[in-house]
Amino acid sequence: MRSRILVGLICGSAGGFLGWLLQENLLDYNAFLEQDMPAYATRILVLCVGGLIGLWLGAVDGIVEGNTRKLARGLLVGLFGGILFGLIGFFFGNAIFNALGGRADSMSGEGLFGFARQVIARSFGWAGLGAGLGVGASLATLSPRRIWHGALGGFLGGFLGGFVFDILAITMNPVHQALGEPGLRDVGGQSRMVGFTAIGGLTGFFIGLVEEWMKQAWVRVLVGRNEGKDFILSRPMNILGRDERCEVPLYGDMNVAPQHAAIRADDNRHVLMDAGTPVGTLVNGQRVPPGGELLLRDGDMIQIGTHRILFREKATAARFARDPVDAPRSQPPVPSGVPMPAHLCPFCGAPKDAAGHCQCSVVGSPGWGPGWSQPGLEAYTGAPRHPMPGGQDVAAAGGTTMPRLVGVEGPYAGQVFLLNNPVTFLGREPDKDIVLSADTTVSRNHARLVNEQGRFVLYDNGSANGTFVNGMRIAMQVLAPGDLVQFGASKFRFE
Repeated sequence: MRSRILVGLICGSAGGFLGWLLQENLLDYNAFLEQDMPAYATRILVLCVGGLIGLWLGAVDGIVEGNTRKLARGLLVGLFGGILFGLIGFFFGNAIFNALGGRADSMSGEGLFGFARQVIARSFGWAGLGAGLGVGASLATLSPRRIWHGALGGFLGGFLGGFVFDILAITMNPVHQALGEPGLRDVGGQSRMVGFTAIGGLTGFFIGLVEEWMKQAWVRVLVGRNEGKDFILSRPMNILGRDERCEVPLYGDMNVAPQHAAIRADDNRHVLMDAGTPVGTLVNGQRVPPGGELLLRDGDMIQIGTHRILFREKATAARFARDPVDAPRSQPPVPSGVPMPAHLCPFCGAPKDAAGHCQCSVVGSPGWGPGWSQPGLEAYTGAPRHPMPGGQDVAAAGGTTMPRLVGVEGPYAGQVFLLNNPVTFLGREPDKDIVLSADTTVSRNHARLVNEQGRFVLYDNGSANGTFVNGMRIAMQVLAPGDLVQFGASKFRFE
């Protein structure tokens, strides 16, 4: 969101400065010193200043999101909206200016009280112009809430921009007198430059700031093409997908449908709606039923294809830190309280053979034999362990598997990595215990798994793309059988 505020400030300032430069070359203000500005001059002023500020502010969303469709629409709508609503705002502002006792000649010599009244009148007058520009620049969003935010932000920006106008005019008057410029001359050029630039820049700044203050829900892309960017959920229905017209565009993954899912506003809460695509939508590692709905809460992790999206909501934001996993932890596929029959594996649910093997068992080879022991691993299943040479091992009795990571998604899907060391390091570097060199999204020294008295604890080593357990990013997490662990684009099941 900070980038949107900064881009709004820069774009608005550029539009205001260019508008000032254009209208200064088209209008001769010295001709209006002893009369009110004629209608044609007013239209030229608003056309230049309002049109260019609206044009540049309308481009903010397209620039921030890198969306060419939004950029083109914002430029077009912002230009005409800035002219139309800028003209409306100018006339309302001029009426306020006159009602508050403002004078076209700011050098009226009425003393401190008169000058203060002039500054206040000018500020409220320009606030009307700023509100109109904010509405015009926000029309391209097609969101009533964001249009209201634009009006409020433009009002604040215009007020501060108008505040400096007469102050600068008073400051520059002695300079013109010292230069010996004869006759009655316009001294408002510099103040108009600063004022119009300020009204544009502050309008863009306050539009972003007001949106930040008043937003109810937003999402942040953690992994994907728009990584690190925030998208405010300001519409009643916010579409997520590969289409450029989506409120949350997800580019770069052909598994993502053009309109993959939606987040619907329900009062101050939000509901995720799955569109029934083959890839599906996951929340906290659990798949949303195809075509189904799920009530979201602050901190939920949404996965669509390779994109990971953090959902934020003020209505359910915790005042204190809570468990990073917002959904119940994944459990073996057995209902709680129902004993698992002895002939079935508690992990994969498949029947065991005469030797106790099942579908998830690692079968021994002739090269393995007794003589290698691993202290501390007995606590995991109660059976003594015999690691095999080269970092592989199996249980001594009946083919019972030792703790391991089973690849379920990504470059290592279907591969098994046994955890036969007290500390197991994972990363792309070739000296790691588990080398994930085929996944370029994995850091060189990504994470480590530590056997702490029979409990396996996963630590993230400050990786760039993070370590996730059941869809939530973690710094440290005690693992339980069935947990889904992800490093980069590689996902594993802990068994």
